[in-house]
Amino acid sequence: MKKLIILSLITVSLSSCEQDLKCADFKNGTFLIPGDSIYPISSNIIRKNGRQVEWEKAGDSTHAIIKYLDDCNWILTYDTELSELDELEQLINNSGGVKVEVLEIKGDTLFYNGVLKNDTLLFEQPGTIIKLK
Repeated sequence: MKKLIILSLITVSLSSCEQDLKCADFKNGTFLIPGDSIYPISSNIIRKNGRQVEWEKAGDSTHAIIKYLDDCNWILTYDTELSELDELEQLINNSGGVKVEVLEIKGDTLFYNGVLKNDTLLFEQPGTIIKLK
């Protein structure tokens, strides 16, 4: 009986240590966007106060501005003052940014859908963001 009680206490202790993250927990911190079948290269991200620095390899960073519509929805555009934009980043900015909607959060992972839309284009891309710190 004592073993059963101890085992129950350990199980409750371990399950209460799991992080129950919310959308707001993804506004600031260090994150990873893992590569996928559409874009196989992972990116590291640091977010703070509506700004984001993203890099795939050391010395190759991109700066973005995040306009939060609410905790779970935002629009991402690229900072033209801190980064020289490539063709895709210019298209994103000229289209008003990528609108990101949080679909679900499981543990330390946020699942989202990003939408890029203008007069001639509608592109949707699901993705994940993993909170590291």
